[in-house]
Amino acid sequence: MAVKVETERKPGSQVVLSVEVPEDQVQSSIDRAYQRLAPRVKVAGFRPGKAPRPMVERQIGWSTLRQEAMELLLDTAYVTALNEAGVKPLDDASTQLEVEQFERGMPFRFKATLSVRPEVSLKDYHDIRVPRPRTEVTDKEVDDTLERLRAGFAELHPVERPVATGDFLTADVHMMQGGAVLVGESQTDYQFEVDPERLRPAGLAEGLVGVSPGETRDVRISLPADYPKRTLAGSEVNFRVTVKSVKERRLPPLDDELARLLARKEDDPTTLEALRGSVREDLEDAAARSDEIHFEDSVLNALNERTQVEVPEVLVERETARQIRNLELRLAEQGMRLDRYLAYTNQTLDQLKQERRAQDLRKVRVEMALEAVAEREGLTVPEAQVEEAVNAALAEDAQLAQRTSARTLDLLRDYLRHQLLMRRTIDYLTSLASSEASDTMSRQSTEAEPSKPETAAANPSRRASRTKEA
Repeated sequence: MAVKVETERKPGSQVVLSVEVPEDQVQSSIDRAYQRLAPRVKVAGFRPGKAPRPMVERQIGWSTLRQEAMELLLDTAYVTALNEAGVKPLDDASTQLEVEQFERGMPFRFKATLSVRPEVSLKDYHDIRVPRPRTEVTDKEVDDTLERLRAGFAELHPVERPVATGDFLTADVHMMQGGAVLVGESQTDYQFEVDPERLRPAGLAEGLVGVSPGETRDVRISLPADYPKRTLAGSEVNFRVTVKSVKERRLPPLDDELARLLARKEDDPTTLEALRGSVREDLEDAAARSDEIHFEDSVLNALNERTQVEVPEVLVERETARQIRNLELRLAEQGMRLDRYLAYTNQTLDQLKQERRAQDLRKVRVEMALEAVAEREGLTVPEAQVEEAVNAALAEDAQLAQRTSARTLDLLRDYLRHQLLMRRTIDYLTSLASSEASDTMSRQSTEAEPSKPETAAANPSRRASRTKEA
């Protein structure tokens, strides 16, 4: 098929194709549309297929015949125009087609507005140099972690004394305004810790210190402007709290017995000294991972500053949609819906999207820059490594393995290939950034093999803990 195409570049990496299809192709598509529709038409006095075409066309109606013919021709003409212009749309969903003319005996004219992958202009990135952070773990951090582990084995004991910070209360709590209890703002036998850092709203924990079991106290609180319930935000309320019981938390001694309580595997430490060493090692591992993340982020920031690219809005919107979907999945794991989360954070979905836009734009920019670096440096990923990643993903997710078809398997393979290539490109750039190592730059040799994405991380909080009541 021969078509005439005029190409116009627009801001935002958009291209407008003005396409003209010759009238003989228009007539051909009308003929094909007629052949499709005619068998469904019955004309009185004629056997099926024997009525004159003008009579059949009148029965069909020009608008119906025109629509059918236009749809038959449009897809083919659009693909031909893309090939003729040498452009490739980011996706069909973002393409807009506008028909300007489709009539008998006249050329078919339409416009196609599509987003295309923009050209990425990179300044020299070989001179990127970023100091590697080196976080030292302090004795206080080790002691604080041991205290948190110790707190996991705390026992709650009933006491007959006034409330102190850190106690656990059982109480009836009523939020009041103007002397009346607010609807839906009462809790009976509510159990909570008197912790000024965690108990909300701020000021309630401090207001309960000194109350004895069986007593009732009113605590006046000015709610913050960002209070989740909009009708109460910024107002002054009264919390009427009747304390029913007070329990204090008693911690086990910090000794070898605590280490034995924490031990879950044969090689876990069973002495306090060994536990302290294990905790320090875990904290150092976590600090090293955090340092590496910050180092990589600094390298990517430097790359971003060297990148000139006009990012199509459709890519930013796609990334935002993906991140919000991930948020929905994380919330679902916690038993919360997105609409409840939005109500709690006092924002709309559009506000959440706008809040995310800057970071999503940066992510898309950086990914496009990484793709450009990979292409320029000729970086690739061995297919054996891709297949290994595919097999690992299927082995990890049984439902994914059951749902996978040949097409979805290809999509998964393409996705993992891209992720591995991005990882390799980041490793390449970080090796450049630390190639002139000094005392403040690099704790590892630049000759080391590229790092692999971590699947699990050591964490002191993984140790078993429990709080029981006496």
